[in-house]
Amino acid sequence: MREAAGEEARSLRLRSKQYLRPIDLARLAGLGVTQIRTYEKVGFLPPAERGPNGYRRYTDVHVEALRVARIVIAGYGWLPALDVMRAIHAGDRTAALDLVNASHGALDHQRVRTQAALDAIESALRPTTSHLRTRRLRITEAAAMAGVRPSAVRFWEQQGLLQPEREASTAYRIYSPEQLRRLTVVALLRDVGQPFDVIRDVLDELSQGRPDQVRRALHDRLETLEDRTWRCIEATATIHDYLTN
Repeated sequence: MREAAGEEARSLRLRSKQYLRPIDLARLAGLGVTQIRTYEKVGFLPPAERGPNGYRRYTDVHVEALRVARIVIAGYGWLPALDVMRAIHAGDRTAALDLVNASHGALDHQRVRTQAALDAIESALRPTTSHLRTRRLRITEAAAMAGVRPSAVRFWEQQGLLQPEREASTAYRIYSPEQLRRLTVVALLRDVGQPFDVIRDVLDELSQGRPDQVRRALHDRLETLEDRTWRCIEATATIHDYLTN
């Protein structure tokens, strides 16, 4: 009887070694216990089972999920990564893959728009052709050319970024080729998240024919996006392994 009880105790100890306490998982990951609980609560980790004492019991499944989550966060950002991990743990692979594709698409959109902003600046420095030199547009046409709403154009004017002329007979705003170039640059730089102070500096540089600051900023942005692309690729490969293994 005593031997059976001892054997049961030894078996229990062996089984308990398969589990990790929150502090054990935290130490493995170099995080705090509160962070581990938060990761589980929001959905980065699958739910942990509870022991007879009510304490969380983590396994190697959680160790791997945490490793994957941190790589995915680095690649996609916190919120997109959270959506992906939630979908995976819910068993919805289709949703997870849709979210992965969306993250890649959003990153590519930023790259394309940043390159477009750089191209717009180079274009703004080129001499205007004789046909465009005399062309003047009202705000609706100008906004359409820049791919923005007229309300955005009015707001940028209020911020001092644009100085359209006024039509004498109607007082309508009229955008000259120079103002159209400025509008295009403003629209593209706002699209890639540049603040108004930076855009003002860029426009000042453009008016003086020396856009060195913005060139550097946009080239730096492209390098940052390239780095994010590689981290995004690593995250996607990690998700593939996580789903298949």
